[in-house]
Amino acid sequence: MKRAGRYISILLFFMILCFMTPIKAEASVVVSASGDESGEKDYRQIMNALATERDIVLEEGKTYYIKGTLWVNSNQSITATGATIISKSGAFRNHPTKANYGSLNHFTVDGGTWKNEDKNGYQKSMVQFSHGSNILIKNATIYCNYKGHAVEIIACKNVTVDNCKLKAVGKCSSDCVEEQLQIDIATPVTAPTVADYGKEFVNGQTCQNITVKNCTITGGRGVCANFASKEKKFQTKFHKNVVLKNNTITGVSSEAVALFNVLGATVENNKIVCKSKRTNTAYSVGLHIAMFGKAPSGMKKAVYKVNNNTIKGGRQGFYVYSHSSSRFGKVIAKKNKCYAKAGKDKAIQVTEAAVSNKTLSNNKQDVWK
Repeated sequence: MKRAGRYISILLFFMILCFMTPIKAEASVVVSASGDESGEKDYRQIMNALATERDIVLEEGKTYYIKGTLWVNSNQSITATGATIISKSGAFRNHPTKANYGSLNHFTVDGGTWKNEDKNGYQKSMVQFSHGSNILIKNATIYCNYKGHAVEIIACKNVTVDNCKLKAVGKCSSDCVEEQLQIDIATPVTAPTVADYGKEFVNGQTCQNITVKNCTITGGRGVCANFASKEKKFQTKFHKNVVLKNNTITGVSSEAVALFNVLGATVENNKIVCKSKRTNTAYSVGLHIAMFGKAPSGMKKAVYKVNNNTIKGGRQGFYVYSHSSSRFGKVIAKKNKCYAKAGKDKAIQVTEAAVSNKTLSNNKQDVWK
């Protein structure tokens, strides 16, 4: 019995020791700014860290110069709170390596002001993710030219953009239709940079579960879920579940928000304003929900919630329309303040033939003077 008691005492001692010994956490790696404006040193240092480390930290208050786009990996994060990153091209993206959401998993960017060295901004995509999942961009400010995209999401799922500022810079042409946040389908025409990796990456894969919240976005278009306008065979492919909450979204030359071929969406507590002077066209709509091509069977159960928004547009404020024989499932619009330059009756227009079921209640409609 004494021997058994001794064994129990030893066991308890080691158990207590285990609890008291701190578990060593995986440390973040701080990359120091070099001050080299050529972009060579900072780019090399950050890329070396991204090749070997999980969590990268850029120094607060410092400016980094990078000669090219940063290529990121799965299970990785970049914390850039208070840092400014000036690139000779884009900000960051991933290599497509596995189709259907398998190329990039669990990646986070927190903070940073990301811009191109040209004061007029980059004319392509500053940030581009393709075939990834579980991606988070938060607290970042990203500048891009009106002709490009601050953030482009191609064939991704479970993506959140939170508390970011996406700002177009340079000159906006009167007919610009490019958006600062693009939710894209992967086809040879819509995603040519992804097509370069192989045909399997551009088979019409779409996005799912995309959330944009607490953001300020300004562009030719603000936010757009894109469809394959030039490739009819891909027009039966629909994105699924787009959520826009608590944002201020402005379209300077085209719609503030355009949700094309989307299977279910939630648009709540946003300020959505289209300033386009093309007031006799759909490009001047504030919130434009439309479908092109035959919808999948899931459309019958799809729900579109548009609640507690302020929406301003030209031809219409809030507009729902189908360009095919398919109809949207259910549209619920409540407690919105909607305005249209075309008149009070155009402030909300949910086309009867486009929707199987609709509930419009407690909405304010008025002319936008």
